[in-house]
Amino acid sequence: MPEPEEEIENAVAASSTKETGTSSVLAHPTLRALLAIALFTYTAQNMINVSIAPLARAMSIPEWIVGAAVSLAAVAVAMLSQFWGRRSIAWGRRRVLLTALFLAFIAGTLFSGVVALRAAGIAGTVLTASIILLARGPFFGSAVAAIPPTGQALIAENTPDEASRVRGMSAFSGAINLSIMIGSLISSALGMWWIYAPVHATPWFIAIALIIALVAVPKDAPTPKDPDEETPESVALPPRVKWNDSRILPWITGIFGIFFASGVVQITMGFIVQDRLHLDPAHAVSVTALMLLANATGAMLMQLLVVPRLSLPPVILLRTGMTLGFIALATLTFASHGPTIAVATFVLGASSGLASPGFSAGGSLAVSDEEQGGVAGIINATGAVTWIFAPMSATALYGWHPIVPFVLALALVALSVSFAWFHPRLRVAQTR
Repeated sequence: MPEPEEEIENAVAASSTKETGTSSVLAHPTLRALLAIALFTYTAQNMINVSIAPLARAMSIPEWIVGAAVSLAAVAVAMLSQFWGRRSIAWGRRRVLLTALFLAFIAGTLFSGVVALRAAGIAGTVLTASIILLARGPFFGSAVAAIPPTGQALIAENTPDEASRVRGMSAFSGAINLSIMIGSLISSALGMWWIYAPVHATPWFIAIALIIALVAVPKDAPTPKDPDEETPESVALPPRVKWNDSRILPWITGIFGIFFASGVVQITMGFIVQDRLHLDPAHAVSVTALMLLANATGAMLMQLLVVPRLSLPPVILLRTGMTLGFIALATLTFASHGPTIAVATFVLGASSGLASPGFSAGGSLAVSDEEQGGVAGIINATGAVTWIFAPMSATALYGWHPIVPFVLALALVALSVSFAWFHPRLRVAQTR
């Protein structure tokens, strides 16, 4: 039996962890490095996202190219998320991250180079559009597909219970949303100076993430199946997790609507501020950045400050977030004034910041320890699958009528809300 002093120390430690929310999770040095890598990588990605719509019009590139580039990236993420998640355990995290970040650096350099050639009048429309599709599509998508499942699998490895799993997943998602905030601020400042500046700054941020991986992520050998055997033949890939697995499918159906809605809002925001607020492309870059900043701020505040202190079960976080998201999206659909658009976008981000940690933790807790690499890939790929269709359909439908993509998003969010509240397995999860 523990001594009284040990019981007091354990109680104090548990209380401290609950109060600080994520302190125990962030104590892992590799996870701290992963958070820094995610911060710089997603800052770079968001700098492209903020500027790509105004750039398309400034460079006379068809609007559908914007949606197609992001959709192709989402295809790569959906296809490779579980691939990277399982191999982060079998190969080691360092090898996976260095490979992914090198691909991201190539993508950012290609994007920056073709924009410079187009601005100088050297590259034609077809060449520019093709390289944008390639760089922002499969290259960048393949790279960023590795980071979330690698981090989520590491979090699952270090969080044995529901409360700590929710806090860990929330901290990781919060770091990504913090990077979106930083990317929005930098894009806004650079865009006010020069419309092409955010794109040219992108490779530098990827380079910083690559340096962090080289310096701060230790060499980690794969774990053999038998501790007494250290031969390469003893290392095997973790089990694959199927999309239709009855343990995680309810969580997927309960959240996919908000992912689709976020894709619609983020990819069309550059057009919304130009058309509803009557702005030219140069001014639209900074305003778009501020709108996406509001969205990311809402998500980050929930994930880093609110969710860790609520200590709510995953299913309650999912239901609350999805319901709030439907209200916010309905407001944004018909908003025509800057402050209203900003508030609705902020609340939409907050709703995602509630629902996403619930989804990530709920899906992770539903499977075994051996399946954490696979389920981390599925969790990351779920948002990517919606992004395959959201950007392309949103830009195409927006060109037909600006209200149509939002009506479609509203319908899908309503469907997910109904799944979150009434799916039998999620009702069982609430009872548990």
